[in-house]
Amino acid sequence: GDASGMYYGTQPLNQGQMDRWQVIATLNYLAASTEIAIVVARAPQYDSTRGLELIAQMVELAGLTRIAFASGELSTVMSPRTVINWAQNLAIFGDVDRAFRLTFLNRCDEAERLIVTELYQRCFGRDLEPPAPSGP
Repeated sequence: GDASGMYYGTQPLNQGQMDRWQVIATLNYLAASTEIAIVVARAPQYDSTRGLELIAQMVELAGLTRIAFASGELSTVMSPRTVINWAQNLAIFGDVDRAFRLTFLNRCDEAERLIVTELYQRCFGRDLEPPAPSGP
């Protein structure tokens, strides 16, 4: 839990509960270089110059979603596990846009997807391609 209850699966802690703890620690996200190393360890096919550049862009986007989440602009955040899943889905689908959409964007609130696509554009230098039409 935390004081706000804004994290999925948590409840706000009341003052009585918080007073039971003598030491309070803050756990922030990993440094980008550490997160990149972890993603590449879980998706070793990206252990090349181009692969590392791509993973760095993905981690940068994750960092921007975390900043937007902390400022209240987004209600969904990319965890390191999400970045790993995105990298693994990219290996399956061979398309960074599709893998991103299937891994993260589709889980975002529809009202927030424009913000996420703007963050994507900032990291990848291009607009997120619209999904291909389905059906005949």
